[in-house]
Amino acid sequence: MEIQALRRLEDALHRFKQQHGRALQRQTQLSEALGKSREEMESLRAELLRYKSERTDTRKKIDTLLKRFEKLGLK
Repeated sequence: MEIQALRRLEDALHRFKQQHGRALQRQTQLSEALGKSREEMESLRAELLRYKSERTDTRKKIDTLLKRFEKLGLK
């Protein structure tokens, strides 16, 4: 009876070690994915800032052109 209980405990410990190993692998995968997501977010933020800056520059150029046309009397 004690031997059977010991075997069950050993089996349970073995299963736990396997589950723990899988959990560690999954955690590693998730950590890597999170790191990549952060990098991508930073890249997208930089791109968004660049687009906003380009939009602002374009608006300024358009405003300047409109003022020039108004001065010429070309409405």
